[in-house]
Amino acid sequence: MNQTTSGDALSHRGKLKIFFGYAAGTGKTWAMLDAGQSAQKKGVDVVIGYLEPHDRPETMNKAKGLETVSTRTIEYKGIEQKEMDLDAILHRAPQLVLVDELAHTNAKGSRHAKRYKDIRELLVHGIDVYTTLNVQHLESLHDKVASITGILVQERIPDDVFDLADQIELIDLEISDLLERLHEGKIYAKEQARLASENFFTFDHLMALREIALRRCASRLALKKSVPDVQEQVLVCLSPSPSNARIIRSASEMARAFDANFLALYIQGPEHLEMSDEDKARLQENIRLADRLGASVESVYGEDIAKEIGSFANSMRVSKIVIGRQGRKSAFGRRSFAEKLAASAPQAQIFILPDPDVSPSYSLTRSNKGHTNPFLDGIGLLLGVLVCAVAIAIVLEAFGFSQANLLAIFILADFLCALFARHWLQALFSWGLCVFIFGYRFAHPVSSLIMFDRGYLVVFGVMLILSLLVSKLSIRLRAQASISEEAALQNALLYQASQKLQSLVTRSAIENYLVQEIGDFMDRPVVLYPNAQDSLAKPVFSKDPGPFLNTKEQAVALWTLKNNRRAGAGTDTLSGARGLYLAIRREKKIFGVLGIDMKNGPLSPNQNIVLLSLLNQAALAFENIEIAKEKEEAAWLAHQQQLKASLLRSISHDLRTPLTTIKASADLLSCCELSQVQQSRLAKSISEEASWLKDTVENLLLLSRLDHDEVRLDKEMVDLDEVVHQALAHVNLNVKKHPLQIEIGPDCVGFLDGRLMVQVMMNLINNAILHTPEGTPIQIQGMKKEERVVVDVIDEGPGIDDKQRVCLFEPFAQKSSVFADGSRSMGLGLSLVKSIVEAHHGTITCLNRDPGTCFHIELPAVGEEYETSDFKY
Repeated sequence: MNQTTSGDALSHRGKLKIFFGYAAGTGKTWAMLDAGQSAQKKGVDVVIGYLEPHDRPETMNKAKGLETVSTRTIEYKGIEQKEMDLDAILHRAPQLVLVDELAHTNAKGSRHAKRYKDIRELLVHGIDVYTTLNVQHLESLHDKVASITGILVQERIPDDVFDLADQIELIDLEISDLLERLHEGKIYAKEQARLASENFFTFDHLMALREIALRRCASRLALKKSVPDVQEQVLVCLSPSPSNARIIRSASEMARAFDANFLALYIQGPEHLEMSDEDKARLQENIRLADRLGASVESVYGEDIAKEIGSFANSMRVSKIVIGRQGRKSAFGRRSFAEKLAASAPQAQIFILPDPDVSPSYSLTRSNKGHTNPFLDGIGLLLGVLVCAVAIAIVLEAFGFSQANLLAIFILADFLCALFARHWLQALFSWGLCVFIFGYRFAHPVSSLIMFDRGYLVVFGVMLILSLLVSKLSIRLRAQASISEEAALQNALLYQASQKLQSLVTRSAIENYLVQEIGDFMDRPVVLYPNAQDSLAKPVFSKDPGPFLNTKEQAVALWTLKNNRRAGAGTDTLSGARGLYLAIRREKKIFGVLGIDMKNGPLSPNQNIVLLSLLNQAALAFENIEIAKEKEEAAWLAHQQQLKASLLRSISHDLRTPLTTIKASADLLSCCELSQVQQSRLAKSISEEASWLKDTVENLLLLSRLDHDEVRLDKEMVDLDEVVHQALAHVNLNVKKHPLQIEIGPDCVGFLDGRLMVQVMMNLINNAILHTPEGTPIQIQGMKKEERVVVDVIDEGPGIDDKQRVCLFEPFAQKSSVFADGSRSMGLGLSLVKSIVEAHHGTITCLNRDPGTCFHIELPAVGEEYETSDFKY
């Protein structure tokens, strides 16, 4: 039976094929080797990554002819163990690698705790993998296999490894043939075979396992073909109960059978604060199990568990809820937990699985540092209240107050102790102490616990009931307040972080904020390594960088970056590291790696939730910056395309006139008999138009070189008066039709590029000539203000409106407006002026006058000779 997943696998990712069987000895390894031999004959580069040592000659003979990568020897507690050498395979980089025993647990000191994670890394690097697996090693079938065989299988893999494989080949063998192979010693040695035949390898066991394997393959095939109209949701409730793992596996199997989304929910109520370390560890293990089985794990706060589950189910549109049996219905007619849940989530089907361990396992040992027993936590405050009560009672007794008044003091003291108690045992203790002190010291007869008034017994009984009720209520209210406060702080933190991260506009700002925020929240050292082309960039630390400075920690961070998976402390990958490392990612795009020092223990579920939320928000912020950058680049490219189009239009339109004039003049000179005056006039026209074309081309070349940083500023001491007069010698001849007023101060000298400054003045003067009526004056003023040279070119033309001023210095901007510049109507002069001025680290602005326009230039008067700034020749 062959199954191939629908949908194309990622082109850069390797393919996984699993040879699947129901027991050892069915021929999985032989079939894998045979497939490897066939692939090699087709020209595929095949190697054996790991082959389990077998005493089966036919299997070992099948491996001949295939290259084998040497194994890696790991010594643990004096015992040498051989493991697959993952790095050697990655270095060899074959097309296909054969790896036996997918569910194998690696020796201590390996990069990954489980072999299936080694295979995942091979797949990430584009290497195809053939491997073998037995049905009893699937996590969701653990309880079912254990109930059939009575054997708890320790080596298990998450079901998604099996479900997401590209191909599953079921290696089936008749049970009679398998038992015959067992008795012939082809599977185990004779003594092992005898023990196996008495335990695991019985006909009934093998029949059941074979049926499970066939059903598992069939269900996988059905799921690949089915496309449900509406995705169902299966919800399982998490708890620290020892049997909760079995319920999680059953819910996972149900979700897979219905092709439903798998959700896991933990209700954090007041009892959470009273959990022992053992219960918290078991809860964490159950959460990790749900995560391994593909569940989306959520945590909410609340006291009424049934109501909170119902609210969550309604909001997520859950169709099926899986819970453990919660015990018998109350004898006083109170509704059971299942009835409350059914009322809270009427639209969901509720599946109740037998749970033999229904009673809370919260022990009296709390995990708070510095406290070994909750009875001692805060006992000093209660003793202080009782001491005050005794002191007040002695004073009142000295003033002759009755025993009833003294008893009222102790009732109040008992009530206060119950209110401040952190455990019901403290309330019971304070009640007993109040009764003892009052009966022994103040009630008649004194110094005796015998009291003449029997009514005291009723009072003491009422005190006991009230004390226990008040203590339980106050403990619950404090716990609820603590949980609510923590939830409020987390929500405020996430909201503030979301607003802040989206407002930051640089990667460095996001990195610094994220590291400080997570470091303060976790109260642990934190590091962030930005992604610099698939390598670690300069890290950002929250506080003490010490835990992250060694090469081992940096190697774990680099592995996380390369493989897009968490690694380090608390994971199954490189778990010997001190830090936990997570990728900051958006889909498959990795922006960096965050490391958290785990010296003080694992993160709580709430810290995990907040951490993942912050990382997701940071990834979104990084992505927004990249999108904004891409949009900016696209806009720039579009603008450049627009400029090119404008250039072509301008050249085709504006160069046509001088070229036509030149050609017409040349034709007249060559074919017509003209007078000397006419010939001189035509030659002058050709010269003027050719000069204009030459200036235009030079402007284009200079502007292009400035825009591409290809001009070196050849600076020297330049007199602005000389610059202006040189420019006037080359400007439009129509300058004679305008009165010129030149006022250049004697100290108007700057460290400038004289050649380029002449070009600036030429373009500004030409611009004034072309756009002002004949006879209107043009003023050129220059002066030195402190370390700046100031130049103004003033005309009395029609001026420029605000809308036109926005794009005044852009090339070709005048095509849609009435203004132009010194290069006839091509719009190059003012753009060139701006580029030259800014190359000198100066500024140019356009100011409206009444009437006319003023171009105001400020340039530095000092600098270095041959200063290049950002330009090069």
